[in-house]
Amino acid sequence: MSKRPSLFAPMPERRAEPSEIVTGQLIETTGASVATKRPPSRAGKRVLSVYLDPLAWKQLRQLALDVDTSTQALGEEAVNLLFAKHGLNRSA
Repeated sequence: MSKRPSLFAPMPERRAEPSEIVTGQLIETTGASVATKRPPSRAGKRVLSVYLDPLAWKQLRQLALDVDTSTQALGEEAVNLLFAKHGLNRSA
């Protein structure tokens, strides 16, 4: 029985075959993962995750529909209002 390789061992680099490159996306042939580039609107930005109760999430989605905007825009507005409340520059 052969010994399994260490999970901490460096992975050998693998070059993409031309048939694996599709419109800026590198698709692994193993099917395990898909590496994609971020859209330009998200370049240079960081993710903030917030856990909400199901009722709060539903209200947020309904508000986004009612005012014809996205939850992303509502989140940015909320962060800007929080900054304003604490006397900080609005930068979101």
